[in-house]
Amino acid sequence: MPTANSLQPHSEHEVPEIGPVRRYTLPSGEEGYLVTRYEDARRVLTDPVFSRAATLEPGAPRYAPRPSVGVPDSLLDMDAPRHTRLRSIASRAFTRRRIEAMRPGIQQIVTRLLDSMATSGPPVDLVEVLCTPLPITVICQLLGVPYEDHAIFRKWSQAMLSVTDSTETVFEAAKSLRTYMTDLVAAKVAEPGDDLLSTLSSEGEGGALTDSELVNLAVVLLVAGYETTLSQLSASVYALLRWPEMYAALQADPSLVPSAIEELLRVHPAIPQLLFRVTTHDTEVGGVRIPSCSGVVISASAANRDNAAFTDAHEIKPDRSDNAHVSFGHGPHFCLGAMLARTELQVAMAGLVSRFPTLALAVPVSEIPWRAGHLVNGPTMLPVTW
Repeated sequence: MPTANSLQPHSEHEVPEIGPVRRYTLPSGEEGYLVTRYEDARRVLTDPVFSRAATLEPGAPRYAPRPSVGVPDSLLDMDAPRHTRLRSIASRAFTRRRIEAMRPGIQQIVTRLLDSMATSGPPVDLVEVLCTPLPITVICQLLGVPYEDHAIFRKWSQAMLSVTDSTETVFEAAKSLRTYMTDLVAAKVAEPGDDLLSTLSSEGEGGALTDSELVNLAVVLLVAGYETTLSQLSASVYALLRWPEMYAALQADPSLVPSAIEELLRVHPAIPQLLFRVTTHDTEVGGVRIPSCSGVVISASAANRDNAAFTDAHEIKPDRSDNAHVSFGHGPHFCLGAMLARTELQVAMAGLVSRFPTLALAVPVSEIPWRAGHLVNGPTMLPVTW
């Protein structure tokens, strides 16, 4: 099997060298700190001294060149105890039982998309025919968002995840998406359905959620619910097709699909640099002193390749067991939708290797475009043939 280093994408997201916490120039141009070792990453992701809420404070270090578009009522930008309360409400939608109950529906979506792909014939752009419509369809069904609106809310979400778009563009996108969700939530309150937003709307009416919390939670679930899965699926298929022996291994033994997905999550995380943190007071990580009000970035891609945490960390092993990577984060902000994303990835990959045994890249690896200037990483096009 190939090594993780041989799978580096054509993008600006290079994997940093693993070592002690060190000074780091943020994309904003400000000085901060970079965490690359696995145990250090887990420490930063669990210790409350490394705050998300502090990233919104006036004068706080900025990750991106533009000001943050976060708001205090967003789940992603809260600390305990507010974060704990809101997350406990949102997590009711992502129980193991509920996600497993969704698997047959996800299978139907994948089957329909692969049927259409087979009918159209090669070559096709897999990002367009599978990687994008699958997670968007799933999250729209889960939340009760009209699928026909996906083009416009995808445009807004892509702007919000950019680290290079202008401040005006990002703020207008965030404002537009929030207005859209405000109207949709109001419609759910007036006429509830059996979707998650209707359930959360009833929570809001009961006083468990403020109106602002409810709308911002809906925005977070929509954007995070498909952008990361879209990119992870396209990056994972890219890896398998770049090294066909891995694709062949899954064909020969489909039971390897779940462990292979975890391994691809480890070496090709959709978010190479995990959410930004700011220290609330002086602290120390791995023997390195970090002053108060310092910006700290955790590199998931580096931490996942730490030999101190993973045997032969730079080798890609589809059958790797006990794969406790940090691609979904760790601690209080561990990804709410991790189980849903895993289910979508598993069903899609199993369907591909079963239906398209000769699937291959239709263009040279060097011609596959990757996202640039974006928090989420993956191919923007993936031309394939069979």
